[in-house]
This record gives sequence, structure tokens and C-alpha cells, in this order.
Amino acid sequence: MRAFIGAATASGQGGPAAGITVADIEKGVVTPVGEPALRDVGNPMYLALSRDGRVLYAIHEVADGAVSAWAVDGDVPRPLGEPRSTGGSGPCHLSVHPSGRYLLTADYGSGSLSVHPIGADGSLDDATHVVRHEGSGPDPQRQDRPHAHMIITDPVRGHVLAADLGTDTVYRYVLDEGTGRLSLADEIAVAPGAGPRHLVVSDRYAYVVTELASTVTVIDLTVPEVVADVATHVDDGRGPSHPSAIRLGADGRFVYVANRFVDDIAVLSVDGPDVALVATVPCGGSHPRDIELDPDGQYLYVANQFSDQLVSFRVDERTGVPEPTGQVLGTPSPASILFG
Repeated sequence: MRAFIGAATASGQGGPAAGITVADIEKGVVTPVGEPALRDVGNPMYLALSRDGRVLYAIHEVADGAVSAWAVDGDVPRPLGEPRSTGGSGPCHLSVHPSGRYLLTADYGSGSLSVHPIGADGSLDDATHVVRHEGSGPDPQRQDRPHAHMIITDPVRGHVLAADLGTDTVYRYVLDEGTGRLSLADEIAVAPGAGPRHLVVSDRYAYVVTELASTVTVIDLTVPEVVADVATHVDDGRGPSHPSAIRLGADGRFVYVANRFVDDIAVLSVDGPDVALVATVPCGGSHPRDIELDPDGQYLYVANQFSDQLVSFRVDERTGVPEPTGQVLGTPSPASILFG
């Protein structure tokens, strides 16, 4: 199975990477292939694939935000077309709209969203729409202005969902596929100061991981309103865990959350609106920036950014709890993992 690893190329608390790494993954063993790929803009930290799996898209988390396209028909991604401006700063997440016609991007620094048309060959055109959020939250250091952190499409209702850490809001948009423009449908408020970061959708519910409150917030998307808040770790005096990623297990019984500041992975059982913390497992390194499950849900992979490691775990089919396989790949500043 093929995987792509996004990484930070600028100096930080992990070692600077050379670009996007391509790897083969089989039963917890990760083997890099080819050479890392990089464009003339750095920090390709989050990735997405076209519907047919032939084109890879990357955000470039830099001041003048950009997105780029890559052909992935070999061991080394090939640049496809020119990088395009997001019209904002510090992009941190992207996804391909289910139509396959548009790339959607969230810019953390500017609190904005952008829509880029995808050409017949998979290359990107200039943005058709840039939406800037407005507002703030009660945390003066982290919520002085909007900070869009994730953008995906609800697979059931079709709304484009954008989580904004700065305004404590999950925005729901409708994308006009003819014009490539977003129109606001409604805004779903979470607890003040919670800082929604990432989310997954299962049937009528969205499970939102909050970075500042260290919770999983459950939203009933048919109402819409918040119906539950559950902590992602036990309060043992270490303070907030500042979670990063959340993933839904293959059978929908568990969600997995990466707790960066306490270096563990939380396992929570889910049954509609009912969520409960089952276990926390050491992540095997420092600062888990992303986690990903293989398509069958049998293995969990953790990108420990500050310790320059990709660590693999075997997921217990009955309990959902991941157990380390002992397989560790040394790779600089891994920030995201994507299966092809």
C-alpha cells in the first residue's frame, strides 16, 4: 500500500524535511521509496488526493499561502502545473470536493477559506472564491482573530464544513459547482474558548476535536447543535493536551485522537451521541501532529513531529486499543500521513 508523508521543511522543533516522502506500507512496516519531492514553496505539511488517486495536492504552510498539485504515477511525485495562491496566510488543511472539480483549503493565519478549480489533468487554477471569517474568542493569545483549521465536505448532507479555532465555530457552506463559490448556510457554535480544530462525520453526527479545551465535541448535524463534550485525556495535572488530529475507526465504533502536549493517543468509543474515553496509549515519540488508520482499520500510524518519527501500532479488533508493533521510521518533521 502506498502512503504519502507531508512534513515541515523549515527549521522547527523537529528536523527540517527535504519535502514530501513517498512510502510503501505493509502490516505496520513503512519503507520510503524514491526521493522526497519539493516545489519552490516549502512546508508541504498537509496532503489530499484526487478521486482517482492519480494527483496529490499539498498545502504550503507559509506566510503567502499556496497549494500545489503533483502527479503520482511513480516513486517520486512530479510537479503538475503551477502552485496557486490561497489568497491567505498559513494554510493548514485541504480536501478535494466530492465532485472532483474543486480543491478546498483552510488558512489558519488569515482565518480564510479558498476554492480552486481542478483541471482535466488534475492541475489547479486560480481561486474562484476566498472567504474570510470574522470574530474572535475568549482566549486572547489564541483567539484574537479567526483561525480556520479544517475544511471537509459532509458526505451525507453535502455541506462544506469549516472548523475555526479562533471563533469557536463550525461553519456550514454550500458550494455552487457552477461558479466555484461558497455561500454560508449556518454557523454552529461550540463552547466558548474550546477552539475547534479537526472533525470527522458519521451519519448525523460530527465529532469535533477541540485544541484549547482538549475535548471531543459531538454535534448533531440535523438540528444542528452540540449534544456532548468529552475529555480526550484524564486530568492528571499535566494540563491541556492540545489535540491535533481525530480519526474514525473503520467500523465506526471508535475515534482516535492525537494528544500532542501529553504525547499519547486517546481511544474513545462512539455510539451516535454517546462518546466515552476508553484508553490512552503513549504515542512512542514527541508531539503527535497527525494519525492515520489504514483502510482496513487494522493499523494506526502516528506522525511524531518533534521526535522525527513515524510509529506504527496494531489495533485490537475487539477493544479498539492500539498496541505498538515496534516498527519506527525515522523521518524529519512528519506532519501528516495519507494513504493512496
